[in-house]
Amino acid sequence: MFQRKYFGALGAAAMSVALAACGNTATPTAAKPAASHSSATSSPASPSPTPQAVLLTKAQLTSALLSLSQMPAGWSTDGSSSTGDKTFCNYRQPHKAQVQVSRTFQKGGGLTATVASVGIRQYASASDATESFTAMEKALESCHQETYQGSVLKYSPMSVDKLGDRSLGVRIDSDGATVLQQFTLDGPTLINVGTGGLADAGADTATKLLRDQVDRYEAAARK
Repeated sequence: MFQRKYFGALGAAAMSVALAACGNTATPTAAKPAASHSSATSSPASPSPTPQAVLLTKAQLTSALLSLSQMPAGWSTDGSSSTGDKTFCNYRQPHKAQVQVSRTFQKGGGLTATVASVGIRQYASASDATESFTAMEKALESCHQETYQGSVLKYSPMSVDKLGDRSLGVRIDSDGATVLQQFTLDGPTLINVGTGGLADAGADTATKLLRDQVDRYEAAARK
């Protein structure tokens, strides 16, 4: 299968390499406001303020994920899991997410197959999320290539929409396949969207999915 052959290493190291999974659950409480940072790889803060930083339950975060009905035409759900504890060049995270939810989709087959993944990781507070985002951002400033499960993964900074508090993007190339990962810091959460494939990594799709996923999370956080 395309996903297993070309996303075996990429699936673990590209579609979910950004942040470690954590099985803990969080009790919803008010979160502290996040501090603002900037770097060469991240976009400036959005001109519109993010919603009040409140912690949501796992059920609420799952409901906020994009569903199949909200995907463009031609996609189907993919039951494979993309969670793991691999990070870019094995950088150390300052905090672990308290709640993590994700959903994976696939489109087409063979050399034209494309995979898409959306996810939300919620931390104990907005400040923990900010510190985690900053650690990832700093790691990517020096992490440009690594070997994982026998495949060489090459990382390149990628421009992204100015969403949430801060955003960054990274292009991952390996074994002829390309994965585009985009991340947005939004209050106590890190929202990620990834798309990948051999013939087409789906850059326009990734951009649209990130906008839609951020909008859905913010709508849920305002309730």
